[in-house]
Amino acid sequence: MRKLHPLLPLLFFLVCFLFMLGVMPKVSAETYTADFLTFGTGARPLGMGNAFTAIADEASTTYYNPAGIAQLTHHEFNFMHATLADLASYNVASYIYPFKYSKQSKKMTFGISWLRVGVDDIPITGIPVTTKAIGPNNRPYVIGTFSNTSNAILLSGAAHLITLPQNITIDVGTSLKLLYIDTYRNTNAVGGGTDLGILAKTNPNKAAAFSFGIVGSDFLTTKLYWNTPPASEYGEGEGESPHTETLLPRLKLGIAYHQKLAVFNSRFTLAADVDTRNDYEFHTGAEYVLFELLALRCGLDGRNGTSRAMYFTAGAGLQLRFVTGAAFHVDYAYQSQPDLGISNRLSLRVKF
Repeated sequence: MRKLHPLLPLLFFLVCFLFMLGVMPKVSAETYTADFLTFGTGARPLGMGNAFTAIADEASTTYYNPAGIAQLTHHEFNFMHATLADLASYNVASYIYPFKYSKQSKKMTFGISWLRVGVDDIPITGIPVTTKAIGPNNRPYVIGTFSNTSNAILLSGAAHLITLPQNITIDVGTSLKLLYIDTYRNTNAVGGGTDLGILAKTNPNKAAAFSFGIVGSDFLTTKLYWNTPPASEYGEGEGESPHTETLLPRLKLGIAYHQKLAVFNSRFTLAADVDTRNDYEFHTGAEYVLFELLALRCGLDGRNGTSRAMYFTAGAGLQLRFVTGAAFHVDYAYQSQPDLGISNRLSLRVKF
């Protein structure tokens, strides 16, 4: 009688737990808590409408599905830059480190990502005589500057769990999120949370293949703890009371179809995600790669705020691959939103 893999009970528990996240009743929480974590990372995923849960095959997947980094066999660095609303700078840097830990060539993969959204050098002004109105003899002057920044560090780990019949592979991974937000008058918040991911793939060597992703985001809840700024630091206002904001657990499900094509030595990927955030947000995207050189992408990025909307995204990429397995990628993505304007993202990805 064939013995069960010792990690199968763990997989069963993870699937059941993630299912419970999807069906459990939602309770109220701060909708915009740490909303910078909803911007996505990487120009390639954005060009596909952020439908990346079931693809998860580059360094930015520490954000989308931590289980995906188990696919990566090379060291990989990814850097992205974007400007939001012509004001805030959004930067992401990720690094992937795979290593073998046994004589049987068993492999684990670790990743680290840093996300930063911020507006720097915002002037703080005052007037010489506070009891007089602003005028030619009482002009405002700059007394200092401050920055409004939101930061997240993701520490990820993933490994191959089991290969099922028909060569179906299952990988699992997790990300520890460390958050730090710094605003005016030394008001800041620190916090953390955890994401848990599963990625299943059919035989990638076949011409047609499927992949499935499940992610429990903030599955132990994510907390942000705000401090109390000194009320008199700039001689104005009263200090606010310290408080805590909470991100509740949510579920992301993704499916992707991968098709290799003989014409132009190309391949095509179609992906779709659903996120239980904000009463379900949907993402769809497609990628067409020609000659392993040029990639064309498009997608629809669902966002539910004051209203439901699906925003069109598009992108392109150039890639150079070497016989050693190393590769160099440059990716661009475009998105237009009524509230944030046009967003242009540029990513540089290097495998070595």
